[in-house]
Amino acid sequence: MPKVMPKRSYSVVLCRQGLPTDQVSDYVLPVIVVSVRKAVSCITQMTHGGWKAPSNIAPTGVSVITTEGENSADDKSTTNLPSVLAGMERHEALAFVSKLYDHARAGHSVWGDKLLLRKFLGQCSRTNSAETRNGYMRELRHFTRWREANYPDLLLRQIDPHVMQQWVDDLRQRVDAGDLKPNSYNRRISAVSAFYRWASEPARCTTTGVPRNPVPPRCLLAAQKTTKSVSEEDLAALLSVIARSSVGNLKARRDYVLVKGSYLLGCRVSEISRLKWGDVERLSHGGQIQLFGKGSKSRVVRVSGDTMDLFESLGRGAPSDFIFKGQRPGTQLTRQAIAFSMRKWGKLADLDLHPHRLRHSHATHAVRRGVDVFTLQSTLGHASSATTGHYVAANPEDSSSLRLG
Repeated sequence: MPKVMPKRSYSVVLCRQGLPTDQVSDYVLPVIVVSVRKAVSCITQMTHGGWKAPSNIAPTGVSVITTEGENSADDKSTTNLPSVLAGMERHEALAFVSKLYDHARAGHSVWGDKLLLRKFLGQCSRTNSAETRNGYMRELRHFTRWREANYPDLLLRQIDPHVMQQWVDDLRQRVDAGDLKPNSYNRRISAVSAFYRWASEPARCTTTGVPRNPVPPRCLLAAQKTTKSVSEEDLAALLSVIARSSVGNLKARRDYVLVKGSYLLGCRVSEISRLKWGDVERLSHGGQIQLFGKGSKSRVVRVSGDTMDLFESLGRGAPSDFIFKGQRPGTQLTRQAIAFSMRKWGKLADLDLHPHRLRHSHATHAVRRGVDVFTLQSTLGHASSATTGHYVAANPEDSSSLRLG
């Protein structure tokens, strides 16, 4: 008989599946002394799979499961461990299932997938930024669709490192095939990893049912940050194409203001999308435009009188009206609609055009015209000057040595 560690035991409450908490019955396990592996397996089946007790076991109470000794050969094998716990240190696995037992004993339940995702998206942004939530939502949607296509029977809390590695491998294959850019790959991996880190925090893991982050470490790619801008000549040719099409065409005229205004402001697509007439103010010398950027942070950008004339050529509306209106009354032009319009005009001018490329072009052209980094940082709304510094590095035609002679 295996050696039994004194005064260290684990009780298991096995819930009858489908019954309310106040009708839960306790079932006696048909064993008294089992290995650590068996204890973990039983508790995990109860909390993750809604395990039902055999029909020949009467609900007379809760039995005690004691662990075997530290040197037991049976303990060292993890063959029968639930896959979600496989690879974890024994003390970590036991600590997790002990917390699950206390959680179930107190009458609490484990969150389902929909509630788990909703809770994370409600807490993923420290500043309650809608853009941050939407970004995480997009990346997690890609992951859940992959899960539904390949492992439809697994809940999010049941994803183990083996399954996660398959997802990472599939993404890598798409990168190698050119279907996914390295930056997009890294963003997707980081979003899913952030979700599981949040769900597996010690104070939250018993409610989420997630024991650890299954995303494999060191799987991000070394994606070089390159700032590809449109040359000033190509930009002028693009605007000329749109201007010729805007004669008698209200949508083309709107797109002309959209493209040129995005370039002149150097703003993000989300910022130009939500711009309202109340944010555009004319001053005695030019004007100023208030932008709402990442993290719900606002900034004011001083603009010239010509830029004010550009926006007001659309006809001023009420302060609460969006400048770039959507199809339905009271809505703004969406990010996707803006990207589609720019891509359409880019093809006519033989350019690969998207909203963020105009932002890169603004920064690169400003640096080449002598704008200092800190002014550019304020205009672009970068939290760190290191981000703005990439545009300085992208200007090989200038240096401090040239300025000093």
